[in-house]
Amino acid sequence: MLDRIWNRKILSLPMLILQLVIIFVRKLGNFLMTCLWKTNLGKVGKGTNFQLGITIRYPDKIVLSDHVSIGRNVEIDTEFDDSRCVIGEQSQVNKNVKLDYSGGLVIGSGVMISEGTTIYTHSHGADPRSVPIKTPLIIEDDVWFGGHVIVIEGVGRIGRGAMVAAGSVVTKEVPPGMVVGGIPAKVIGKRNFLKE
Repeated sequence: MLDRIWNRKILSLPMLILQLVIIFVRKLGNFLMTCLWKTNLGKVGKGTNFQLGITIRYPDKIVLSDHVSIGRNVEIDTEFDDSRCVIGEQSQVNKNVKLDYSGGLVIGSGVMISEGTTIYTHSHGADPRSVPIKTPLIIEDDVWFGGHVIVIEGVGRIGRGAMVAAGSVVTKEVPPGMVVGGIPAKVIGKRNFLKE
């Protein structure tokens, strides 16, 4: 582990010490965040962990299964106080992800949401001052989002085992097992590892 943060030169020893302090403080902060969020959310399964900088609106409406991981600076937000967000077991939401659960958001098991991804479940149409319209989204099991994907409102469903390429904008339903990419995202391949 030391090779990752120290070049073994004596003059860089202060940098090593500083890095070790930073690592310890982050780990302590993550532990404290996990303890605090577990007492504040609607339901949290065992082995779930949270990192620093997470913001959640209406935390009592969030249900997390076992072994869910929520990364740094994740934002879980809604426009409504009656919306719900459910995340299945062993799913991972990486740093700087924004999840809008205004229309209702269900994320299956084993889902990987890479950093910088944004998911919307409501729309204002052409008038930003209008009352938001709920557009629910179901993300089935084993879906993988590359980095900086945008899923706009009205998609409805992303099928089991689908993969969304980095930087894509998803504008319509994604069939199970398909690889989609581009702006707007189109089918560019198929994942063959899925078992029926």
